[in-house]
Amino acid sequence: MAGMAAYVHYGCINCHGPNGLGGVPNPQSPDKAIPPLSGQDSRKEFNTDAKILEFIRSGSVIGKPPITSMPHWGRIIPNWQLKALVAYRKTLK
Repeated sequence: MAGMAAYVHYGCINCHGPNGLGGVPNPQSPDKAIPPLSGQDSRKEFNTDAKILEFIRSGSVIGKPPITSMPHWGRIIPNWQLKALVAYRKTLK
């Protein structure tokens, strides 16, 4: 699956973990961990492909280094791989 390959290749797996379960330490976030890409809260917040795609493209900033924000990938990952990442993320349970 192209989305899973991109998830590994671009290092998403390093922060969000295998199968998108999260839990990697993130000291500046409210719960001190990188959030999962699966689960009810994530599905509620990112309930459309467009929202998922925009978040991957633009990233997020929630504090100061070290591991505190998601980088923006919009000009790094080609569009076809971004779309594959969105499709893969939707398969995570």
